[in-house]
Amino acid sequence: MDIDARIAQVEEAVGKRLIVRSVRTPERDLRGWVEVRPSVVVIEYAEELPGYFWGYELLERLLEWVEEGGGSAWFYESNGRLIRVASREEGT
Repeated sequence: MDIDARIAQVEEAVGKRLIVRSVRTPERDLRGWVEVRPSVVVIEYAEELPGYFWGYELLERLLEWVEEGGGSAWFYESNGRLIRVASREEGT
């Protein structure tokens, strides 16, 4: 499935528009974040970092998180695993 079709599929599942964009960050282990707002979900992911979780594979993991009803969160890589840190709004 192409990425645009996958994003449209998740938008339909959650009933909100998705804004998806790659970002660069000085935080070495930060892989991405999801911010759930009342009418939109913002997904930003670190595309150009070395390691297992990057690019399309990382984006798919973040889309799955949103599709499954996950809230706002930050995602870091630790020992080759993607670790989720809940945002303050979610009550850590």
